[in-house]
Amino acid sequence: MPATHQKSRPFPWRCPACMMDEVVPSCVPYQIDIKHDGVLHAVSLPNLKVPRCRSCGELLFDDAADEQINVALRELLQLLSPEQIRAGRVQLGVDQQQLANDLGTRLETIARCEDGSHIQSKTLDNLLRVYFAVPGARAVLQGAASQIGVQPTNAG
Repeated sequence: MPATHQKSRPFPWRCPACMMDEVVPSCVPYQIDIKHDGVLHAVSLPNLKVPRCRSCGELLFDDAADEQINVALRELLQLLSPEQIRAGRVQLGVDQQQLANDLGTRLETIARCEDGSHIQSKTLDNLLRVYFAVPGARAVLQGAASQIGVQPTNAG
């Protein structure tokens, strides 16, 4: 597994694998298998921007490279982006806590989805899409089913 680093100093960096000062910004084709929702997904990035050692080829994954991989996974799975989640919530005028309450999840989950540090499950993604698009669904999720004429059914 390639090393993960976060550097703020100028290139070239010292490679942790070969100890040479040969790590520079690179653009490489990259493939990775990522398990999400219990399923392994092959994610392909034809032009991953990542620091790479010119001497030994070691890739040093920084935050920017990790974000590119996360974006590619969201696109592959057709999940809402953090920006889309935030925009949908803001458009409806609800804060993160209200959204979390309405969806039956934790505030931390919503906050992490919006800041990009968590990739939501397909189930949560679908629920977010319905919540953002369907006022009646929002009303039901907010506990106002009686306001829209939905009556609970008796299971017999």
